[in-house]
Amino acid sequence: MKGFFRVRTLGEASAQAQDNFLLLRLLAASLVIYGHGAPISGDSSKMDLFLWLGWGSYSGALAVNAFFVISGFMIAGSYLRRQHLPSFLWARLLRIYPAYLFCLMGSAYVLGPLFTSLPLADYLRDHKVLYYVTKNIELGKYLAYYLPGVFTDQQVHGAVNGSIWTLPAEVRMYLWVGIVGVTGILGRKYLANVLIVALVVWGIVRPGSIPLVPLADFVQPAGYFAFGAFCFVNRSWVYVGWPVAAVTALLAWLAHGSVLYPFALALALMSFVFAFAYNTRWYGYNRFGDYSYGLYLWGFPMQQVAAHWVPGASSLVNAFIAWPLALTMSVFSWHVIEKPVLRLKSLPRKVYTWLTSMAGRHARRPVQKTRESKA
Repeated sequence: MKGFFRVRTLGEASAQAQDNFLLLRLLAASLVIYGHGAPISGDSSKMDLFLWLGWGSYSGALAVNAFFVISGFMIAGSYLRRQHLPSFLWARLLRIYPAYLFCLMGSAYVLGPLFTSLPLADYLRDHKVLYYVTKNIELGKYLAYYLPGVFTDQQVHGAVNGSIWTLPAEVRMYLWVGIVGVTGILGRKYLANVLIVALVVWGIVRPGSIPLVPLADFVQPAGYFAFGAFCFVNRSWVYVGWPVAAVTALLAWLAHGSVLYPFALALALMSFVFAFAYNTRWYGYNRFGDYSYGLYLWGFPMQQVAAHWVPGASSLVNAFIAWPLALTMSVFSWHVIEKPVLRLKSLPRKVYTWLTSMAGRHARRPVQKTRESKA
């Protein structure tokens, strides 16, 4: 219980040997599945737990915002530890794309043929199948959500994977960190704080004009990412622990209905994230793997599968059927695709070191005198 009530700076907490970010992200991905249960199943009989509790945001939105807090904190730290833009961008590419491409291909060429209402030959000939993959690989402002004849008789207008809308926002945050990092701003606390505060104010005043944040839907996740990065930059004086989380939750509750509530809620959510990560003393989940990203990617498609198999099921039944299916896909994705590929993270640094070494050897090579110079 002593650890439960412990309050310390984020810098002190992050120096400990283990944390529970893996478990927290898994729970957040599971919460997204729970939150999508009602719209995908069409069951509106049960109010979302967090709306029922009066928090003003449904479970899926809170989970996504928690993801962005964690991402902002970790990605800022990732760049500052590397101080090498190619290595940073390569690591981000490896983390996002392999699992994402597996999900896109699996949805288009496995789920699609299984659940389309079209004849298989017509489905495979339809240009929208390949378009679904290529358009979504771009991670542009607008994604492709539909496959021909797939889930068209169900809720949410037949969208195959509505969860992927957050990925373009996430990638743009990586670019922001890369830009701020390579210019040296991220490594200077004062400049980083001024920039983060300025961007948050900009997002409040003119949300549609922030560079690399082209859509209004991206503004809130970007704000939470910025808060997470702010916490990393100021980890020497940001305090974390369950008492801090309790106090900030109380302040958010008291601010409910006021103009300050969105900021109080953000503070409470951030405090919860770090309290859970650093003050939850059970680390048993860490020995399994990082299944959260795969669970997030596959949750929505598996809920559509569940709605197809069990039409009319309640939102909870839909989530309970889909969760183990999505987890199975995420376990496969982690162990077969993501984890092996992540071993290549150090490749740019190794290539750079090798090239530098070769250049050094060439520079040290003695110059051979020619016959003319001897003469």
